[in-house]
Amino acid sequence: YVGHNNTMGSSLLSLKTQARVFIIFAFILAFETLFLVSKLSFETSSDYGRPSSSTPNNAVPSSDPHDIGKILPDGTVTFTPEEFRAGRPEKYVNLPNVPIDPDRDEAVHILMREAVPPPAENLLHEAPTPPGANAIVGLASYPQFMDGWRKLVGSLRTNGYDGHIIVGVNPAIPEEERHYLDRMGVTYYAIEVANCTASIMDGVSDAGKNAVRAKCSRGLEDFKLEWGRFEMARRWLNACESCTGWSMVIDTRDIFFQADPFASLGDPTTTTTEAVSSRSDLLFVEEIAKYSNTMLMPEMSHRAVNLGESGRYKIHVNPCYGKEKVRAHELMDRPMLCSGTVIGTRDGIHRFLSVLVDEFRINNAKGPLCRSPTTTDQWTMNYLYYKGKFGFVRHTKTLPWGTGPVLTVGKPCVNSAIGKNGNSQNDMIVFDEDSGLILNPHEREGNIARVAPTLHQWDRCRKWINPWFREHKQLYMRKDRPEDEPAVTWVERN
Repeated sequence: YVGHNNTMGSSLLSLKTQARVFIIFAFILAFETLFLVSKLSFETSSDYGRPSSSTPNNAVPSSDPHDIGKILPDGTVTFTPEEFRAGRPEKYVNLPNVPIDPDRDEAVHILMREAVPPPAENLLHEAPTPPGANAIVGLASYPQFMDGWRKLVGSLRTNGYDGHIIVGVNPAIPEEERHYLDRMGVTYYAIEVANCTASIMDGVSDAGKNAVRAKCSRGLEDFKLEWGRFEMARRWLNACESCTGWSMVIDTRDIFFQADPFASLGDPTTTTTEAVSSRSDLLFVEEIAKYSNTMLMPEMSHRAVNLGESGRYKIHVNPCYGKEKVRAHELMDRPMLCSGTVIGTRDGIHRFLSVLVDEFRINNAKGPLCRSPTTTDQWTMNYLYYKGKFGFVRHTKTLPWGTGPVLTVGKPCVNSAIGKNGNSQNDMIVFDEDSGLILNPHEREGNIARVAPTLHQWDRCRKWINPWFREHKQLYMRKDRPEDEPAVTWVERN
């Protein structure tokens, strides 16, 4: 038995040694795993992702207290202009100035599920279904607008846009304009001006020559044209079953396209889990702000818009919502968002229009201080955005001036310090040296949106941009005479 016991002792010793080694190895492995998990967690929490500035991926609200920006009580960083100025646009956020509210998301969702009435306007022409699923939508009911049509519609078609164009026109639109729009594949409705419902005119000051704030349209007598155009867009897009891509609701008088406005945004119909979770489906375009005016600041701060200091913002929202509720001082340095170029997927733009139109309806019922022209569309939209009223914050994004699909040139073209001669400045406009096209100053060379796809508010720049239009006629016409302009291929085939 002695030999057997020695063998067992040796075996037990070996097993104990192995067990100790295993425990030590497991401890080391656990420590390394903990280190790697901690490192990954840190890197993930401090990184919003790395899309180009043209890509509408949504930036997750930051909770890192070391980030520069405005911090809510829950730790969310809502505004990071220094990230943009430091050359990190992918980390820039401009979120509503309130905590995320799931109840608001549900309220917005309920609004979106409400039945949308059919268009109230007479459909004058329905274009053949185009190859593309994107849509441009706007109101342009001018008695004569051929030059405007060529700059608006012509620039879209000449630069390769093959999606829907849906507009409201004057019922007596000239025949030559109809012929042009038909050949360009435009769907258009007749907008018949009508007197507004007496209740929304009660106590409202005369809007003078500004017809959009003094008149309504037949079928939408409860909305001044300024507000009613958004309800028109909501109904027109809902009626357009093939409008399943991106949509842009636009002003029409002062907009021009140098390229397809949606080319940099990607396909909104991609349904992979990663694409859906990271996608922003509603995009607001910022006008030039203090942080994005990197060319002339701080010497010329008046060449940018500071929403928190804007007297116009306070004049148009305080009377309706109340100074204590508006709290404009909390929006110091925040950019103004443009109501004339709002972009969204089919669901995103429907969300925007449903919320905005519902607010217009509520404001009309409140009384004169909440009605147009006291409370106007752009300022109402800004109030709603910064109060989180559009809901679904993680799927909503604002696009910095000088990036993305739209370059708003109105404010940069005006230098109020000069006085009467302050319009039509071009010292903040960047031109391509070879082509002469107008560039997005904050897009990198080689980015698809380096040439600004959309120019908005160009009418503030007339002295230099009218000659520019003449030099770049190839951007919006193939023939000198509109009647000679060739039809788009899908119209020609029909």
